[in-house]
Amino acid sequence: MSRTLVKFVRTALPFLGMAYITGQAQTVLTVGQPGTPCPSAQYATIGAAVAAAAPGDTIAICPALYPEQLIVAMPLTLVGLDVVTASKEGKYGVNRVLIQPTLTDLQSLPYEAVITVMNTSGVTIRNLAIDASLNSVSGCSPTLADVAFFNSSGAVETSALSGAELQDVSTCSGLFGNGFGVLVDNDGRLPGPCNVSVSQNSIHDYEQDGIYVLGPGSGVSSAVVNVTIAGNSISGVGPASGTLQFGVFLNGAVGYITGNRISEGLCGPLTLSDCYNLRSEGITLRSVGAGTVVDGNIINNVQSGIFINGVTQAKITNNVIGNVEGLDGMDIEGLTGSLIDGNLIFNAFPVSNESCGIWEYSGTGDAGNTISNTTVNDAYCGVEYVTADTVKPGTYFNTLYTTFNGDLNPNGLPPTEPGQPSAGPASADFRASDHPATLR
Repeated sequence: MSRTLVKFVRTALPFLGMAYITGQAQTVLTVGQPGTPCPSAQYATIGAAVAAAAPGDTIAICPALYPEQLIVAMPLTLVGLDVVTASKEGKYGVNRVLIQPTLTDLQSLPYEAVITVMNTSGVTIRNLAIDASLNSVSGCSPTLADVAFFNSSGAVETSALSGAELQDVSTCSGLFGNGFGVLVDNDGRLPGPCNVSVSQNSIHDYEQDGIYVLGPGSGVSSAVVNVTIAGNSISGVGPASGTLQFGVFLNGAVGYITGNRISEGLCGPLTLSDCYNLRSEGITLRSVGAGTVVDGNIINNVQSGIFINGVTQAKITNNVIGNVEGLDGMDIEGLTGSLIDGNLIFNAFPVSNESCGIWEYSGTGDAGNTISNTTVNDAYCGVEYVTADTVKPGTYFNTLYTTFNGDLNPNGLPPTEPGQPSAGPASADFRASDHPATLR
């Protein structure tokens, strides 16, 4: 993401940094379109209601299609209403509020998002269907998202986010691509911390990440960013997207990630080498802040379930990870002082690729971690660990190796089947040739 572009926003839009008086009386402004069921609508567009609102107001939106692209720069609640309507067949409820604009470059923003929240706090987005599919974005800029928080705090709840896909995926590929369900970004110019909650949403049809969060550890922000990501259903397509794809990607932020259901995609007709280059990861932690928790998530159909890179004092607990093709249930490098406990991993394949439940990479600085109560069924190994860590008893079924110390195998991995020779570091097998000690 271009930090130059983000700084330009602060110059071009100084009026977006608004202050407000706490305790101010709150008003509900109702939005509804003509010919649709809506009680006492005051405004026909969401934008008109936002323009008329005072900080702390609620924008109550009746079911309809709203082709609007919104900027929210003060504390507001945007909520879709449940409406009961009548017909000759009787009464029935309607509660789908679809916001689906033709996206444009509003006021030179670096984002093309359906809803952009900028330089404020206290913004809640609830019970809305948000669709970014009517975009013309190719390349890595502008950044495409359903919802973008910039220098802001707030929440996205019980909403449906979709359509953040590029017109041509080949124009922006790599670890930091484009196309996000929820984007949380901060350039460090506001003191922070920024606190964002993303909960109970359906997030799908995104190009790069279901949820992407940038914090100070990313090297592009100095403000603290705290996120709670809970109870979401996140579904991508994995390597079939034509680019790397991640369900949840925390880059330098502090996160509490719990109770999410994440599914990506398997390799299909791709070779393992090509699949690795287009891999999907369920949850990715990169240089996140101390105290990050990943607990009780269900992750399925990925190349790596949880990928950890440069992290300290994290808790990775009680996750269920299955159908892992190519890498491992958890891939760990540069992790220190952390607890990995009570995780269940199954069907890490192919066994001939030496895919394990948990794999720590020798020489990357893993140290002082405890791996305990791990259950693995159907994999090359249960846990591959380093000398500086502690592995406590686990439960292993249908693994060639339950646990082994990778530091003690400098001349190659153990054989893929009893009695076969070691693959060795120069093997053409996928892990040896395409799975180096440092992937990032």
